Amino acid sequence: MANHSFKKFLAAGTSAAIVVSAVAPAAMAHENHVFSDVSGNYEEAVYTLHDWGIVNGKSDTTFGTNMNLTRGDAAVIMANALGLDTEEAPDAGFTDLIPRIEGSVNALAEAGIISGVSKDKFAPNLPLTRGAMAKILVLGFELEDYATETTFKDAVGAFGPYIEALYGTEITYGKTKDSFGTNLNITRGDFANLLYRTFTFMDENMYMPYAESAEIVDANTLKVTIEEAAPEEYTAQDIAEGLMIGFEAKDGSMTIPGLLNAELSADRKTVTFDISPSLEGKEGTLWIDDLELAVDFAAPVAGKGSITLAGTTTPVAFDFAGKTTANVELTGTNGVANLDGMKMSVVDKYSTAPANVIVTLDSTTVEAAKAGEGKTWGTLQYNKGSWELVNDAVYDNIPAGSYVLKAPFTDAAKNTTTLTLNVTVK
Repeated sequence: MANHSFKKFLAAGTSAAIVVSAVAPAAMAHENHVFSDVSGNYEEAVYTLHDWGIVNGKSDTTFGTNMNLTRGDAAVIMANALGLDTEEAPDAGFTDLIPRIEGSVNALAEAGIISGVSKDKFAPNLPLTRGAMAKILVLGFELEDYATETTFKDAVGAFGPYIEALYGTEITYGKTKDSFGTNLNITRGDFANLLYRTFTFMDENMYMPYAESAEIVDANTLKVTIEEAAPEEYTAQDIAEGLMIGFEAKDGSMTIPGLLNAELSADRKTVTFDISPSLEGKEGTLWIDDLELAVDFAAPVAGKGSITLAGTTTPVAFDFAGKTTANVELTGTNGVANLDGMKMSVVDKYSTAPANVIVTLDSTTVEAAKAGEGKTWGTLQYNKGSWELVNDAVYDNIPAGSYVLKAPFTDAAKNTTTLTLNVTVK
């Protein structure tokens, strides 16, 4: 089965820690931790969850291991564990929440993981019972399908199905052979142990696809080949959502895209899906598991340029300033301009050795030149960081008037910027 809550936690960036601790828990070292009330029975769980940013102590030196876990603190821990958005979650309507826990309770309520003691009361200061603990762990990590019949006489009522599911995972066996301790309060230390065992169970039992190779099909579509064929019970969407995908823009900002319309190949090894938001117009790096793909869907950007007239030493400057149109005014001799040279800067992060660029005469006010409209006016060649007009006798006699020149610049990712240079000769 695909567990979307666990994937949200993975997307929050803790997958490496989960793998390390779940695969080799004995290797975890916690020399720098100073909780005086954390004994050997709780050390691995408490300190690992603390390292992951899921739990905090009651003070700088105590975890409160033997203290009852309150409903409010349980909500904060679970929201952290599942990587829920506690900032944007809608108000659940509880009037007894303090700011520290409000976002967590709202997020869990929106996800259908917790409920209040009444319509408008959550009772954050009441202790969490073991029955309620079973419910939030099972719903939070989607463990319902693991339900197994138990011998617990108190696995009845509203919490019965959740106790059976938790029992089926072997995360806990209850207080005794016949009693789960449904109505008993759970301590902070015991909850840390059970939550940590839940992470370990998920790591050992949940299939997670891993990207072997990936292709950016276009700004909206990715194609990913996974290391092994996906099990039959997993849908294409399950596979896509099981991948760790993030986009880092060139300004350093990070986003985790939404994944839509997934399709799986016949051999169940390649999944193709849409991403949202689109990569259109963006540059940066796309991360898919351990793969790193350069993204270039931003077109080339033009900067400054200059035209030098024959017989002069001072170039006439123009500047696209990142836009696609620039203007330049030339003063000819007796109403005629003689171009000796033209240079311009057009940059792109991922451009390779570029081909020549054809400049077209789009339009002109000069009657004698109108026959050339829509035809090649000149050629730009790349030379030591700038584009230079290939010298031609045709530029030796340019009559006064207006000329609109167009030049398409295409980068290695086939993104094109068409530049327009408005030239006026006086």
